[in-house]
Amino acid sequence: MTREDAHRIVAPLLLVLLVLPTLVGCAKKVAPNAQTTTMESNENPLRPKPGGAPAQGLVQRGAQRQVNQQLLRNIGQYYALFRTENGRGPRDLQDFLAYVKGDPNARTANVPQALESGWVVMVFTPEPSANAILAYEKEAFQTFQNRLVLLGDCNSVKLMTEPEFQTALKTR
Repeated sequence: MTREDAHRIVAPLLLVLLVLPTLVGCAKKVAPNAQTTTMESNENPLRPKPGGAPAQGLVQRGAQRQVNQQLLRNIGQYYALFRTENGRGPRDLQDFLAYVKGDPNARTANVPQALESGWVVMVFTPEPSANAILAYEKEAFQTFQNRLVLLGDCNSVKLMTEPEFQTALKTR
């Protein structure tokens, strides 16, 4: 066998041996009872579940902020519906939660969970003005010291710095 014949045989064989593992792939087997320290594979870190303390990463907080803004708007819509149906605002959190829990859509919007867990705080006043705070995130985002706030018009969600928030909360 000549050197040329050996190259004709070995070169394709070598190519197959290098490419075959990438085509087949290597599946990492995990024991069925093994606990993982990473998040589940079906969870997307950029699609956060509403609630809890503000995420401390800028990208995660940006995604969480969008979800939380919509949740605060949902709370505002339920507040406006309560006021329309009853001719007055709710007296306290229990009064409002009883009304919200009566609507099956509220559970899918996470409204009762947000209020019961306490990460969204509502301010109950007889008739809040359009610029008064109606609800807010309990904890501020540490990096910029700001939080989301739902205003008394039941639709406007604003990002307030901590000094703005404290001033607005005192002047209700």
